[in-house]
Amino acid sequence: MVEPIFHENSYGYRPNRAAINAVGQARQRCWKYDFFIELDIKGLFDNIDHELLMRVVKRHVKELWIRLYIERWLKAPNG
Repeated sequence: MVEPIFHENSYGYRPNRAAINAVGQARQRCWKYDFFIELDIKGLFDNIDHELLMRVVKRHVKELWIRLYIERWLKAPNG
């Protein structure tokens, strides 16, 4: 449903794309570019504005039950 809007460099939880594909792409780019960006997303969903995120989700996901699951996931306690 939302697959067509993902960026081509997105590998997480997508059909026919796995972590090994991301590693291969990273290897290719390490030889092509003289820089890299390191990013640690730990706690990302704890710190992102959930209201803003849900507005974006509602724009792309019409099914109420899917939006409900996403909302519950965002509110679930860690651990």
